[in-house]
Amino acid sequence: MPFTHAPLLSRKSLYLAGLCISWFCSLHGQSAPEAIVGERLVGAEWPVSIRPASHAEEEVNLLIVCHSGLVMWFDESTGIVREEPFLDLSSTGLDLVDYGIMSEQGLNDLILDPNFEENGLFYIIYNGYRPDGTGTFIDERLVCFGTNPDHTQADPDNWYEVLELVQPARGHNGGQLHFGPQDGYLYISTGDGGGTGTGETGGASGGDDHGPIGNGQNLETLLGKLLRIQVNGLAPYTIPEDNPFVSNPDALDEIWAYGFRNPWRWSFDRLTGDKFIGDVGEVDWEEVSIERADSEGGLNFGWRLMEGPMCYEPVEDCDPDGTLEQPVFSYPHENGWCSVIGGYRYRGQDIPSLYSSYVFTDACGFYDHKFWTLSEQADGSWTGARLDIQVPGGFVPWEETRFGFGENNQGELYLCTQQFVYRLSYDPADATQTPMVNEALRFSPNPVSIGSDVTLDVGSEGILSRLRITDSSGRLVHDVNLETATAPYVMNTSGMKSGTYIIEAWVLNVSQPSRGKLSVIGR
Repeated sequence: MPFTHAPLLSRKSLYLAGLCISWFCSLHGQSAPEAIVGERLVGAEWPVSIRPASHAEEEVNLLIVCHSGLVMWFDESTGIVREEPFLDLSSTGLDLVDYGIMSEQGLNDLILDPNFEENGLFYIIYNGYRPDGTGTFIDERLVCFGTNPDHTQADPDNWYEVLELVQPARGHNGGQLHFGPQDGYLYISTGDGGGTGTGETGGASGGDDHGPIGNGQNLETLLGKLLRIQVNGLAPYTIPEDNPFVSNPDALDEIWAYGFRNPWRWSFDRLTGDKFIGDVGEVDWEEVSIERADSEGGLNFGWRLMEGPMCYEPVEDCDPDGTLEQPVFSYPHENGWCSVIGGYRYRGQDIPSLYSSYVFTDACGFYDHKFWTLSEQADGSWTGARLDIQVPGGFVPWEETRFGFGENNQGELYLCTQQFVYRLSYDPADATQTPMVNEALRFSPNPVSIGSDVTLDVGSEGILSRLRITDSSGRLVHDVNLETATAPYVMNTSGMKSGTYIIEAWVLNVSQPSRGKLSVIGR
């Protein structure tokens, strides 16, 4: 069964069709790469978002937004984290954030004002106290902060609370911020208010039990929604005149779209303006939905009438009139999957084979399948494919939960796990996509016979700290951190097969590797 826009099914019909459907055994029309190499940039405590430190196209400084409330200032060109953070709401700083291990509470996102270079303002959304230490602790807040004169650090005394979201329970915060690329308004995702039902499969397990229809369907609450407002910095926000419910006395003006359970991570396609929304499921399904750029808003994405492609409450005939937006991709809770983590549609230049593919993951899925791509077909449908993101030494089993993605001003992508930030670097299966412009890494001899020694030249001043070897098919052959190696650096080719290998060598205190091609031949 291809991953396309699924027809509406009731729980009963799914059961009769057979519950053992293998949703990942048949992938048709795959056009995205099978693997991408991820460069480990820096360690961090529960990073959830990556933002450029300015709107300049060539900005190399990144703001690493950590769930704990810390916002690190990272210089990607040097690999150095500045000692003074951009902002610190954690226990080591202003101590405002409600944050705990395996908690959904914390700092959820940060975004710079569109006029940041002029006004130095930025916005954060988090769970915790107001900056003056007042307010209910578990409420979610959208706060605008100012910065110092050169806009490199937050000014903790210059702030304004833009919006407060009163939560009936902990969790399901949504909490991603994006300014619309076409209209300049701030869009905010919100969860349904927290709380999970009985956990029984098959629908109607009691999720979103806030009122008779749930917060997701209730237009008189801001929860379970995508909001759209005109922010005015350190002043009250206003409502865009063309918001879809401004003339409806039974709906809140801020609402742009509704019917969400927990849209934790979503994004705009920076080229088309389409929205890609990952909505975390209740018991059976995770889903990704799309809202096209020409939408006038007001769409209903289904929860709690539907969970993924299935009826939830009621368990049958939840959409007889076809009024609900169905996901373009859904996957069931198997293989350890539990919470979709929405990503970005790739529009960068470093990985041509990935261009126009949407990349996303799941917070769980600790086995062999952790990432997906979605590719748009000529008929407007979407095809899903597995994606292998290869990182130094592999992900740490059970300890590198994935929390989010990021995008820089050139459209290059970053991955946030529980312990590290990675940059998606290149497609190892195509040598033309492998950045080989750095000629610093040379070998002697080259070609080299199997079983012979080869010497790596990393420069007279370089101290080799790590070595990675990939074969011509993109398969990772060897990846090792070097602690005691000394020059000259000699590698033996015993166990290698004839062929061409991409060798990457990291020098101490340099974030980017030197690369070269080594030809290995039989005796």
